[in-house]
Amino acid sequence: MNSKSSRLDNPVAVVGELAKRLHAQYGDNILPIFSEVLREYGYHIGVKLAKGMAGLSFTERVIRWLDMFLRTGQAVIVRQDDRGVVVKGYHCPFNLEAGDRTLCEALMQIDAGLIRALAEGDSELIIEKSLVNGDDCCLISFLRNPS
Repeated sequence: MNSKSSRLDNPVAVVGELAKRLHAQYGDNILPIFSEVLREYGYHIGVKLAKGMAGLSFTERVIRWLDMFLRTGQAVIVRQDDRGVVVKGYHCPFNLEAGDRTLCEALMQIDAGLIRALAEGDSELIIEKSLVNGDDCCLISFLRNPS
């Protein structure tokens, strides 16, 4: 077993590896398909999560969803307020630490869909920094847009 396949130890890493291989074979034409499918899947995950988070604010919901990454040190909260949460991430769950930013953005649509459900309305995911670009971390904002 090579070192790449040994990192395929969770479903998100598997999605990342499949996406890398399909993107290498089919190019940027496949990115809208990844975006659409993952955004819809993320939304449905978010709807299920939101049911168990009734009574919590959007910010509290995002923090609860990110809990595993926060507890393991894979991410830290940089800022939180009524609008949302900004985090620094130090490991890409998709294993995209190097490569193509457009692929990263397509795969992150799973999070965009999820936070839309947690926001119960209009939301925004902003990737300001990215490991895939060679940055020291990912800097991601999960924001709820005012109604």
